[in-house]
Amino acid sequence: MIDNINLIVPKQGTMKVIHKLKDLWRRDTNTYSGHLKNMGFYQNLDGIIVRGSLAKYLNDENITPLTREQVEIAIKKLEEETELDFSTARVRGLEFGVSIITKEKPSEYLNLFGYPPVFTRQEYSKNKGIETVTYTTNKGAFGFSGYDKIKEMVQKRQGIPDLFQNVNVLRLEYKIKKRRGIKTKFCKDLTAYDIYSENIYRNLQDLFLKAYKAIPKYGRRCYFNISENITPTQWTEMLAEQYRQAFPKDSLSLQQSLREVGALTDKNRERIRAAEKRRSKDYSMSDKSPLVAELDAHVLNIMQN
Repeated sequence: MIDNINLIVPKQGTMKVIHKLKDLWRRDTNTYSGHLKNMGFYQNLDGIIVRGSLAKYLNDENITPLTREQVEIAIKKLEEETELDFSTARVRGLEFGVSIITKEKPSEYLNLFGYPPVFTRQEYSKNKGIETVTYTTNKGAFGFSGYDKIKEMVQKRQGIPDLFQNVNVLRLEYKIKKRRGIKTKFCKDLTAYDIYSENIYRNLQDLFLKAYKAIPKYGRRCYFNISENITPTQWTEMLAEQYRQAFPKDSLSLQQSLREVGALTDKNRERIRAAEKRRSKDYSMSDKSPLVAELDAHVLNIMQN
């Protein structure tokens, strides 16, 4: 499930890798860049930075997630081809992702991804719906994204394996973008060898799941309990929650507009948020969206297997 990596390899002797690179661009005696297949290389005074998708490097496509064993094979193959020692290569960033075959178009699921307090949410959409939803932390060290993987591969003119032909594929990725982020999550630097160790791999699975679960999901079905009398307050709350679940962006936009013109005070905004939080936990009022239930089951099954 590890895909893109960003490594820095300390300088080692004559660095024979320079003679293996294509499109070599040499800036001076200490700085150059080039690539080997899809992997990019950039040398500076600190060492060689290696970036790219391990899955694409190993299999010529990155829609099929790598197993932990395949990650090791990819690292060892890259090490052999470049004649670099990756045992001391520090990890500066990586992506841990899954490709999920879904019943509906990915945009239908991404529409239900909400606004967690720990992330800033951005989306890229066209007239046919959302194509990508991206979450980043304030300092940019961590992120999470979901996007239409088939659409991306078609746009990049990449070959699609038989397993993913004529199906919908939602790609979900957890990202650690900086060395500081690595040290925050693992309390130490990681080497290229560490990322395929069982312990680190399981930690990455846990971090992926934690980030996925931290994103509130909308689209829950609201209903009335007809065995009881409905009060006006219950009626109002039900309609408010129905609107929020069906139109989460519109609900937030309306509140923001009211705050900007002074029609909604901070105190009343907090009361509204508290009511929303209470209703979100009230499963007698509404159930999980069928699409979210499907997605949750896929994610859990992939992590368990």
